Amino acid sequence: MNVGVACNPPMLDSHPAPNKLARTSLILGLFGWFFYLLQWCFDLTIGLFLAAVTGGTSAICSSVLDILPFVLWLVGIVAGHVALGQIRRTAAPGRVAAIGGLILGYVGLAFTILFFVTIILLVAAGFGAAWPYNFIPPLPKY
Repeated sequence: MNVGVACNPPMLDSHPAPNKLARTSLILGLFGWFFYLLQWCFDLTIGLFLAAVTGGTSAICSSVLDILPFVLWLVGIVAGHVALGQIRRTAAPGRVAAIGGLILGYVGLAFTILFFVTIILLVAAGFGAAWPYNFIPPLPKY
């Protein structure tokens, strides 16, 4: 005799958990842009001061900040595509976050590639570091 034992079937969760890779893709895309903007602020403020004081050895810190957004965007793009595949199979929520992460990652990646192509074209066209000095008149010779 089974007294007090209820024979209820387990309740199925009607709301599946959001896809964690989709959220990860969005966060990596946002962090990529954050570090990209931080790198520009660093180069234009503290980076100039540190380069003058340390004789250029602070360029290592700047190089890490240059590469980090690119890596974050690449990992975010991969995570976004994997998340979209999982969402298609399981119908879990998170499609908007995955697409947002993909947009942030692809725009950042395209911006970075466009920036490097522009730099390469300018160098190939003969614009070097001294081109602004061509517009400054020389000092008079005594």
